Amino acid sequence: MKRKVLIVTGMLLGLNALSAPAAAQQKVNLKFSAHWLSEQRRPTINSIVETWNKRNPNIQVEYIGVPFDQIITKTVAGVAAGNAPDVVVIDIRTAKQRAAKNQNVNMSALGADQLKSGFFPNLWETGTYNGKQYALPFVTDTRLLFYSKAAFKEVGLDPNKPPKTWAELWSYAEKLDKKDGNRFSRMGFHPMFGDFGYEGWVTNTGGSLWDKNYENPRVNSPDAVKALDWIKKWTDKYGANNVASFRASFGGGAQDEFMSGKVPMVVKNGNYLTTLKRNAPDLQYGFVPVPTEDGKQHESTSWGGGFNIEIPAGTKHPKEAFAFAKYLATEGAKVWAAEQNDLPGYQVARLANKNPEFLKQANNLKHTFISVSPVFAPNYDRAVAKAVDDVLLRGQAVKPALDEAQAAVEKLVADGKRDATR
Repeated sequence: MKRKVLIVTGMLLGLNALSAPAAAQQKVNLKFSAHWLSEQRRPTINSIVETWNKRNPNIQVEYIGVPFDQIITKTVAGVAAGNAPDVVVIDIRTAKQRAAKNQNVNMSALGADQLKSGFFPNLWETGTYNGKQYALPFVTDTRLLFYSKAAFKEVGLDPNKPPKTWAELWSYAEKLDKKDGNRFSRMGFHPMFGDFGYEGWVTNTGGSLWDKNYENPRVNSPDAVKALDWIKKWTDKYGANNVASFRASFGGGAQDEFMSGKVPMVVKNGNYLTTLKRNAPDLQYGFVPVPTEDGKQHESTSWGGGFNIEIPAGTKHPKEAFAFAKYLATEGAKVWAAEQNDLPGYQVARLANKNPEFLKQANNLKHTFISVSPVFAPNYDRAVAKAVDDVLLRGQAVKPALDEAQAAVEKLVADGKRDATR
């Protein structure tokens, strides 16, 4: 408790120190955009803004909601036209792209680096470009293995001992598989069911499809080959046509693959918990970190996305905008975590929510890789998806398929760098 008070107090002192000299100046008005427009979300963001405005009469913030599918386009267009908001909550994956195009403000010049230790390192990195900080993490998510305790009991598996390794996933799935004649009525597990995806399994091995700076592709690396080989093993086990037809039978809501009982082990976003409670309140389930090849958890066992806070380029009030961005990323994140159950980038903010399931998710952030879009090849995933389909659906060998994807992505990078210099 004392640590939390000290952090908040120190931050407020910093905010007061900023607003004091503004007392003799004209009041500053900031525009703040985010995509929260719903009855569930908007009251919380309004409350966060209102608290700021009460504490800082000389720096007033106006919240402007923008639809999710428009906020990036409108923000970038606003930068070009000179009328962008002063602060924006925006896609965590693409901060580096905007930094490379000078579309967001270098926050390191405003003191952001002093905040680094308070945030999860993997989240902080999403806003770093060429050693400078262009975004503050706000909220994120993480993927987890959900499993049916009822199905475990049915086949003699201990519901208190979920799988930890790839090998255990395989052996558990074999017990959970069920057939009606020649057709599967239940598939114990498949790596491509749920929302983890091929790249998730690559990072789960400890690898990556990119180098640290997201400039040089590693699409055909040994880890990438290993992950796709493993996924192919599962597809071969069930049969590609069986997997495709089984996936086509999944419905929405309570008829999805997990709640319907068709797939008793699946990797999904942690916010799936809300869906479970709404659509299947009596379902017996558990959730644990995603199993790894050797059973050990590491920094990229899982993956997540989310939203950062940026200051679009061209703001007339960068210092005041940064003060509000800092408040939003720290104090605001506590309120958001408590009321909206989204995982915060600011580490101590997770403690504002006492729900054990929430805290269990938050503890998985240290094992969560945050997917970032490469600066020079933002659409690389199309070439990768083609390689995966070529292997799983069309029978192409793994390494040649990934070699082809590597060449395609290298060309995208070369074209992107050439376009950037024009």
